[in-house]
Amino acid sequence: MLLSHLRRFTPLVRLVQCTRKVWLRRTHPEGRVPPLPERIIVEPTNACNLTCSYCGNKDMVRPKTFLPMDVFERLLDEMVVLGIPRITLHTIGEPTLHPRIADMLALAVKRKRVVTMSTNGTRLDEDLARSLVRAAPHMLHVSVDAADDEALAKTRTGASLDRILEGVRLLRRLRDAEGPVRDSPWGRVRMPTLAATCVLTPHFTREVERRFFRTFAPLMDDIVFHTANNHGDYVHEEPWYQFALLPRRWRKGFYKRLRQPCQYPWDTLYLLSDLTISACRWDFDARVPVGRYPDLSIPELWHSPAMSSLRRAHMSADFGDWTLCEDCSGNLYENRHEHWRLTNKLKRRNGMISARNTWLSENPMHVQPGEG
Repeated sequence: MLLSHLRRFTPLVRLVQCTRKVWLRRTHPEGRVPPLPERIIVEPTNACNLTCSYCGNKDMVRPKTFLPMDVFERLLDEMVVLGIPRITLHTIGEPTLHPRIADMLALAVKRKRVVTMSTNGTRLDEDLARSLVRAAPHMLHVSVDAADDEALAKTRTGASLDRILEGVRLLRRLRDAEGPVRDSPWGRVRMPTLAATCVLTPHFTREVERRFFRTFAPLMDDIVFHTANNHGDYVHEEPWYQFALLPRRWRKGFYKRLRQPCQYPWDTLYLLSDLTISACRWDFDARVPVGRYPDLSIPELWHSPAMSSLRRAHMSADFGDWTLCEDCSGNLYENRHEHWRLTNKLKRRNGMISARNTWLSENPMHVQPGEG
């Protein structure tokens, strides 16, 4: 019990993590680099039909582009050869704006990758919802931050709750009636697994929380929560929403002094729709480029001088040319463990038991190189 409480005490956890990093960089200045990324995250398009308050997309200056299908298929084929098991079709834009998004999902599923997509749910009419269900990705996330119009309007400008709910109910009905039955991390079930993704802001009050669970828990297999951040310093009114006794300036100073490396340079590559490869989840304008695909192969990109430089910067907390990382609050306080813990806390408080747990292991389907 005492150990469990200590693991929740953030200052102690950060001190341990920082100490481990300092010791590790004496022998591994780039950290322990796996031979290949665990997953590839693909941006079908950087276009979006919403202007969310906490999102940097509305401040992006990169032209709107759409990923070519031939490049996407080449990427999938290389992932099969290398045995990279997971692919996500979502980063910065709204994936359903890509005219062939269902084909992209189906191609990835056909090659036996573990496939995830996230959508804001505003475009889910009968045809689109049915095409997504028939493509049968492993996970289909719908991002929504509230179950009442007043709270939703404060974060997701342009979104209609009635439209999102109509689309979610349509997805659930079609999945339960027509979803292909396939082997999955949850056994042999109808695909896709449906999950709601919610970004916590000050508008997510206890009453909004209760209504959110009453509305979405019956429709979804799982619900995932995470905190808002400054999106690599694109959102300048930093949404530091976590409750704490210390002032914001003190907390930020604390996180910077005991900062841990961002996880992404050690597990993920991002293929942007203009063919830039980035190492950052919030790289709206390709300011953390490590190369271009398919000019370089995945292994060449993963072990490139740019990736080595970025890893050294995160291990030493001396960012030099990687200034986008310096004040990124996602790098400072966000990590998957804290989101997992937060998600479980809210689900317990509202009595939700997930039908399918979407926190998957690195290779949940045990994909092998050449298998696809």
